[in-house]
Amino acid sequence: MATPSNAAVLAEEQPVAVQPAPVRFSNRRAYAQTFAATAAIRCLGVVSGVLAARLLGPTGRGELAVIIFLPMLLVTLGGLELPRSLAYEVSRVDEIPRSLIATSFWLAIGLGVLQALLLAVLLPLYLSADKLHLLSASRWFMVYLPAAYITATLMGSDQGRGRFGRFSVMLSLPGAFYVVAILVAWATGHVSPPIFAAGVLAGTLIVAGVRTQMDWDVISGTLPDWATAQRLLRRGLSFYLPTVASFALWRADMFILVRIAPTAAIGLYAVAQAIAFGQIGTVSPFVQVGFSAVAGETEPRKALQTLARHFRLAQLAVVSIGLLAAAVTPWLIRLMFGAQFSGAVTTAYLLIGATVFCGMEQVLEQGLRAADHPRPGIVSNLLGLAVLISLGIPACLHYGIAGLASAAMAAQLLNLVILMGFCVVGLKMPAKSFWAFDALAFNELATFVRSFIKQRVQG
Repeated sequence: MATPSNAAVLAEEQPVAVQPAPVRFSNRRAYAQTFAATAAIRCLGVVSGVLAARLLGPTGRGELAVIIFLPMLLVTLGGLELPRSLAYEVSRVDEIPRSLIATSFWLAIGLGVLQALLLAVLLPLYLSADKLHLLSASRWFMVYLPAAYITATLMGSDQGRGRFGRFSVMLSLPGAFYVVAILVAWATGHVSPPIFAAGVLAGTLIVAGVRTQMDWDVISGTLPDWATAQRLLRRGLSFYLPTVASFALWRADMFILVRIAPTAAIGLYAVAQAIAFGQIGTVSPFVQVGFSAVAGETEPRKALQTLARHFRLAQLAVVSIGLLAAAVTPWLIRLMFGAQFSGAVTTAYLLIGATVFCGMEQVLEQGLRAADHPRPGIVSNLLGLAVLISLGIPACLHYGIAGLASAAMAAQLLNLVILMGFCVVGLKMPAKSFWAFDALAFNELATFVRSFIKQRVQG
């Protein structure tokens, strides 16, 4: 018979779980919530970007970019895909061990603090002599790293649980706080690059604090577990390699251009990129929701069927938005940038095509990671990078920025084809399961749109 004292001991030894992860979640609701967050982030980004440019001017805006650039870049490259690893882990259990949340939290802090200290030491080597006056502001902004890692990691648990309402709110809050900080700085007459950087940092710190408080009972009362940390890092690294390869492919064209093209051509290409990249937010909800949906399926064949379904929906969305972007490109360039940038129109068309292929590839590659197949993404991205470099340099030299954009589109198309080939040949998935332009896929999309509109009207 258990006495009060030994009952307490037994309770301590039993695995204690926090909120159970749902076996299934509503794809329609999840997409509605993430699309709403994406739209909010885009709008807030436009507002903050315009305000920062107008209030700071070209020089001040450049100084702000110097202060915040490295930490924001490192959030993409330095997180070792810990949030995605946690999302995968959470999606596959009915009860989430306390040690999983606590361990991921302390891992995020450890990664952030170590990288922040390293960057702070190396900053004098990075900043040129004319920018050393920004050293102090750049150093204190490094606090952004652990704060951003905490939020992103704990949001990974929300993603894995299928709690996309909370996930979407947390995703959009930093941008909202930044806009408020800009308006306060403007109203009080304290307009400067360090103040705006402080606004970015304050928003990130507030959101990190709010998100930590939601799980604080678990974090504060549980010690991190080394075996869990190893498992999270090992899986995160397997996800991280394709992420780095994808990032290299995504940014290599500008690196090539800066090395071999004149300044005027770089300006035209940047405008074409701005037009093409505007549609990339369309794919973000499909990546986030699709990853969780696939990872939550423990039966491999069902996971692949789920992957194909989300890929078809994403295909319809990114192709539609891509066609719309292409249709308005000449008008947008004249209206937003002026007639002197009309030479960017053809390049913009090609980069829109590259972005469409990249969007579909991202959904497929992230889904394959969730289905325990991360290696094809590494291979496809590296081969795409090889094509971009080998074709892009001579194409740029002979045909200018349109030649480089053509190589970028070819590289992204190859990337997508390799992943689809792996699915069809290696995983024995039917080729027709990747074709979205049929009655079934249109019905799926129409059902989702009706559900999305209904939820927005009722909300």
